[in-house]
Amino acid sequence: MPHSLRLFLLAAFFAAEFAGCGAASSPSIHGQVTLDGEPVANGNIVFLSQDSKGPKASAAIENGHYVLASHEKLTPGKYRVEISWRKPTGRKVPSADPGITIDETREAIPAKFNTDSTLIADMKNGEPEKNFDLKSN
Repeated sequence: MPHSLRLFLLAAFFAAEFAGCGAASSPSIHGQVTLDGEPVANGNIVFLSQDSKGPKASAAIENGHYVLASHEKLTPGKYRVEISWRKPTGRKVPSADPGITIDETREAIPAKFNTDSTLIADMKNGEPEKNFDLKSN
């Protein structure tokens, strides 16, 4: 077998092995977020480690769904979860640019789930789905 063909096959083998390792890694964390049964349209979710050893991770919430990027793997443990959703009020307010108005928004998620969050998620190996069904009351 020619030397260049051997090198090509060896490179192809390692590329396939490396790609296979990526596919076998633990799945990204994903889930649904609702408030009083309504999907959070355009929000944000943040996972903050309770033991300061784990990583912090965040993701956008779109149409009630979020997916943490595969590189933002959370280690097993307890995480404080902060969820926010700036929901339009239906009013227009002046913007920083004179003569231009923008949609007014307000935080729709109660403070107990965002700025003063008491929401805790226990992340375990092999559990890629974490759903949050929040209640205003």
